Amino acid sequence: GRCICGAELKEGGNGHFHVKSLLRKTGSSSVEETAIRMGAQIDDLEKQAQLFLEMINREQQRIYQLKTSLSDIEMNLDSIEEILRKDPNEDISGLQKRLDEIEARIDDLNREQGANQKEISHLNTEIDLVVKQIAKQKQNEGRQILAQRRIIATQDAIDILTEVKNRQEKQFRLQLEKRVQEIFSEISVTPYIPKISEKYELTLVENTTGIEAAVAASTGENQILSLSFIASIIDKVREWSEKKKIMMVPDSSTFPIVMDSPFGSLDANSRRHIAQTIPKLANQLVVLVTKTQWREEVESEIMERIGKEYVLTYYSSKTNCEEDFLQIGREKYYLTRQSPNGFEYSEIVEVERS
Repeated sequence: GRCICGAELKEGGNGHFHVKSLLRKTGSSSVEETAIRMGAQIDDLEKQAQLFLEMINREQQRIYQLKTSLSDIEMNLDSIEEILRKDPNEDISGLQKRLDEIEARIDDLNREQGANQKEISHLNTEIDLVVKQIAKQKQNEGRQILAQRRIIATQDAIDILTEVKNRQEKQFRLQLEKRVQEIFSEISVTPYIPKISEKYELTLVENTTGIEAAVAASTGENQILSLSFIASIIDKVREWSEKKKIMMVPDSSTFPIVMDSPFGSLDANSRRHIAQTIPKLANQLVVLVTKTQWREEVESEIMERIGKEYVLTYYSSKTNCEEDFLQIGREKYYLTRQSPNGFEYSEIVEVERS
């Protein structure tokens, strides 16, 4: 026999055995009812399928008819356009040609519009890039402006500090020059006026006619001028130290001053004035003088201020050395002596005064 699905059922086959099992489980009435219901559903589906196929055929015929009508209309339109182009009536012919030109222009414009749209898209991309570059450039420009302002402010500060420095240097130089003139006038009997240039060069000028003129200073005058300059520097340092005591800066008098032959090439009067001046320079003063320079005017002015006194004895290796000495009280203090061992050397001997 056959199954309700249409498959052939052979006795002894799997399908036949399976159907028999179902019949035993459900009973014949249930199977028949199910088979009838399924058969009705199949008939209904076949009818619906038939109706669907008929509807598809009708729609295909309608589409075909519409395509045919559209083709006929396009052919008629082409024919009409051709007739209009060849129409002896100039107005109609001109209008048709104008229509053709407009349509051609429309096609060109459509193509041009597409190209323009593409170009616009490309330009928009470039605009975005340029906008970003402008923003970055503005940021860099802002930084450059800030840096430029800082540079200008720094330069202004440098200019101001330079101006202050120049003014202070000028003020210090003029004050120092004034002090040099005061000390020089105390020591020297000449009417010359010391001057200090911007490079701190010392010169002497005279002003007898109301016009300053440089003078050729002698060796002694140059020595007095140099001493006046040194004394002025020491005075300024002492003045500065007094103002800076709060900074725990040592006073200038704390440091010793060593002067080698400050009385050389000077007359007696100048030596006396210098001897009166140099003890005021510092609390510790070391003066190196020769026997010739150590005369009455120098000794009388400085003796009361001397804390320690020494003689520098030179031992010569020459066999015919002429000895020289300095008589201080009852003692002889040799300045030059024959070397006892053949070697050349010097010895510092402290002077003992009774």
